[in-house]
Amino acid sequence: MATAPATVPSLLHELSSPLTVLISAGDLLRDKVPATIEPFIRRLGEISHRFGREVVDLRTSLEGKIDLQSPTRAAAQIRQLAADWRHYQAGLSDLIVAIQATRVSLEDPLLNRILNQNLSNGLSELTRNISRLETIQPEDLALPEQG
Repeated sequence: MATAPATVPSLLHELSSPLTVLISAGDLLRDKVPATIEPFIRRLGEISHRFGREVVDLRTSLEGKIDLQSPTRAAAQIRQLAADWRHYQAGLSDLIVAIQATRVSLEDPLLNRILNQNLSNGLSELTRNISRLETIQPEDLALPEQG
């Protein structure tokens, strides 16, 4: 049976992966895109870095922020965090939709792929992971019975 102390870090790691994609994409594309989308890319970098720092801070001080000894409290705290994180996801989504609406194509095939595929893939994975956290239940974090 899964335990909160083992499951919660794993769930947060799953959130970190798509954030890394978005952070890296923003960093790689900065100064390499046309002026028409440069403000969107810059803002994408700012939001994804801020969200990433928040997740890293949580991971480094997990026991002080989530009650890992109580699956019920831990699940409620995780659901609240996920709800709070929706503003990051919404902001990133708006930016990526705006970027895609410009239909910019970059000459460098790798950068073009990052711009036109990786951003939307990272956002999709981030959205799925936040949704998963929003629906977490105590039984998903249940501690084994003491015998």
